[in-house]
Amino acid sequence: MNREWNWTQAFPQSCAVDVRFVTRLLPRRLFRTRTSGTIEIACGKEQLILPSRLYLEEVPEEKIQVLTKQQRWLLYCLYTRHHDGYIREKYVRWLEEEQADADWVLPYLIELTGEYVYEILERIEPMLHNWSEMQLSSFVQTDDVYMAHIEQRIISYWNLHQRTAYPILWDSSYVGFRIGEYYRLRRPGVHS
Repeated sequence: MNREWNWTQAFPQSCAVDVRFVTRLLPRRLFRTRTSGTIEIACGKEQLILPSRLYLEEVPEEKIQVLTKQQRWLLYCLYTRHHDGYIREKYVRWLEEEQADADWVLPYLIELTGEYVYEILERIEPMLHNWSEMQLSSFVQTDDVYMAHIEQRIISYWNLHQRTAYPILWDSSYVGFRIGEYYRLRRPGVHS
């Protein structure tokens, strides 16, 4: 499904003014930025609708440098949904370097942990440990169906891409399983 995107629904309403400002910077080929699919995630008391994948060029770095911290983090989060894994990893790295800790950053990182790019998983794992216990536990307990879906995707992508290297299910030597276990420990009623 390709369609024009309502960018403000991908973040809490408190960010709406900055979201509109940042998205005006997005390069638009033929004035259309395309998305493919959606992901609905509870974030606090709000329901966010993230694009599954974005198909757009990057904002030039000189334009990024003049943004406020919150505006940069909004932009970085959007690019974590980019169709190119190298671009997703780059913006995760920038979130890490800036120690982005706004509650609305977490859904973007957690969504990525249900994907298959090993290098991104390796980068996100230590980032999760830097989140406050309250923020992380609150998020993973808010939407149990979503977190179960992330766990299922971790297992599916392990089966497709990593099973030969890591043949034992839930073996802690595989970064995806360590991340999944980290979530499970914060979800009441879910046992390892």
